[in-house]
Amino acid sequence: MPIMLRLKTNLELSLLVHLLRFICRLTVFILCLILVLPLVVLGIIAAKLSGSPQLNQWILIHWSRLILHVCGIRLLIKGQLPKHPIFIVANHVSWLDIPIVHSLTLAGFVGKHEIKYWPILGWLAMLGDTVFIQRGNQNSRKLVIQNLIKRLEQGRSVAVFPEGRVTDGSHLGRFHRQLLHAATQTQTPVVPLAIKFIKQDGSRNADVCFINNEWFIVHVWRILTLPSSQVEIHCGPALLDDTGSARAVATQAHRFVEKKLLENDYLPTQDSP
Repeated sequence: MPIMLRLKTNLELSLLVHLLRFICRLTVFILCLILVLPLVVLGIIAAKLSGSPQLNQWILIHWSRLILHVCGIRLLIKGQLPKHPIFIVANHVSWLDIPIVHSLTLAGFVGKHEIKYWPILGWLAMLGDTVFIQRGNQNSRKLVIQNLIKRLEQGRSVAVFPEGRVTDGSHLGRFHRQLLHAATQTQTPVVPLAIKFIKQDGSRNADVCFINNEWFIVHVWRILTLPSSQVEIHCGPALLDDTGSARAVATQAHRFVEKKLLENDYLPTQDSP
């Protein structure tokens, strides 16, 4: 068989496999939205009305793991989270990072204000106790910090992506410390999480990350067509600083996450924390 014809045949087979994988996963995903999501919403509402955070957490953890399974993501958890309340900080490369964290525990995220108005995702974000922030707005940041302090004092955990943006996953960005003031003021342990998308050969799976500010729908399309992959979640030590320095805690958390990422073929940090 001529080389060009063989390449064409292989390309056509690869495209067919990607298409079939996408159709299967999309079908299951839609069925989950139609059949399972309403039960999840009702269960979370019932848990909130009855004052049962344990039920709320159980529902959210299993729903998050179902979503990851549908997307072909296998979880490998290394380490264990302390008891509530904790302040989680993690690197951020994909929308999958949110269900990844929620596959471990219930924690209210800090998300950009626009997400609140997204179909389905916006509703889920609100049910997941998301705190919305208007980027670049100093007053909004102060209100968010006050909200986080209130939640931590109530014994409810929170989670943030301190890089403040989604990266392409090749390196770890600078950790901004502003929101960590909520942890230092309430003496809440800060727990760093290193999230690593790994291929079977142990190298970084760059295809799972956002690429060149692509549209969300394009990113979802690629996730649903990719072969099954693994995500490693490394739970770091609980960090507290006696001086109440948010900068010191941010530096320690950044150091832990970067160390774990560099165990694979991630690049050193481009910006200092």
